[in-house]
Amino acid sequence: MAHCVTGLIATTALLETFAREHGLHATVRLSQGLGLLPLRDTDLDKFLMAPLTGYAEGFTYLSEQLIRELKIGSSSGSLLYFETDYFGGRGAQGAAVFREGQLVFARQSATFGPINEALAILGTRVIPPARDEFETVGLHRHRHTEDWLTPDA
Repeated sequence: MAHCVTGLIATTALLETFAREHGLHATVRLSQGLGLLPLRDTDLDKFLMAPLTGYAEGFTYLSEQLIRELKIGSSSGSLLYFETDYFGGRGAQGAAVFREGQLVFARQSATFGPINEALAILGTRVIPPARDEFETVGLHRHRHTEDWLTPDA
């Protein structure tokens, strides 16, 4: 099965501000006081000017321009950027955390772990029966970025 999601995770207040400032759609509530702002290619195109340069190794969308916007967006709180790209059991995920205008965590793409580590930095704690931070906040509910944009997300 495929799993391809790109987005931002933070408090809903921070994400709503970021979305409003960049002309993006509404955020989706996760657990533990967090929200998700799914990012499609068209969303990124709204606030990042082409040509994009300086992509972080192991990431598909994390360019110099996006990093700059995420540093600005994190001036009032922690902001987690993540990507997943799996198909047929193969693939990778990556995550970066920004706080107070600084990149404080960046884990290059790996088959497992970067998103859980980044969520732990945000203060997420595993609550059984969830197996990890990813499942605890509810990121397992949808496997594609677009699916997070439906009203029942």
